[in-house]
Amino acid sequence: MKETEKQLVEKAIKVIDQEGFQNFSLRKLTAAIGLTTGAFYKHFNSKDDLFKQATIQLSQEFIAQINFHSKAPEKQLLQIADYFIKQVQEHPNIMEFLFFNNNATLAFKNSDHQFPFLTKMLQLTDQITQNSNITGHDFFIQIWSFIQGYSLLIKNGITNYDKQLIQTTLTQLAKGTN
Repeated sequence: MKETEKQLVEKAIKVIDQEGFQNFSLRKLTAAIGLTTGAFYKHFNSKDDLFKQATIQLSQEFIAQINFHSKAPEKQLLQIADYFIKQVQEHPNIMEFLFFNNNATLAFKNSDHQFPFLTKMLQLTDQITQNSNITGHDFFIQIWSFIQGYSLLIKNGITNYDKQLIQTTLTQLAKGTN
């Protein structure tokens, strides 16, 4: 990636973190780094193209921040869930962008392997369901629904974070695959 493209992606991530991706403006972004909107299109085909690159970068950073200290897939899922919920509390706009912008949604639908976070989650759910009557994809949907739903409850102040609840729920869901 060229330096200007890298600057655009990094600045876009900062703007999204502060203002959310729904309020994102190319005009404001380009002005903030001294480019015209027209010059932006020399680097990216569209705002969606920029968002895709930002999503890939955030996905790489997200998974790189987790120090997987266990080889057990269930424990790794617990680490991902724990990190995810903490990030939702600290950077709600980034997390909403990372998992709900159109590029992220398409990646989940298509199991796009450009997104390391998604790839890791699918690998773990496949490992857990290897000898079961449930598919890795179905188990992924169960786990992911729980993690996202629980994080939204925390984010909206409906409940407080309880790591033990996460562990118990993930363990119960994993037992259901046997």
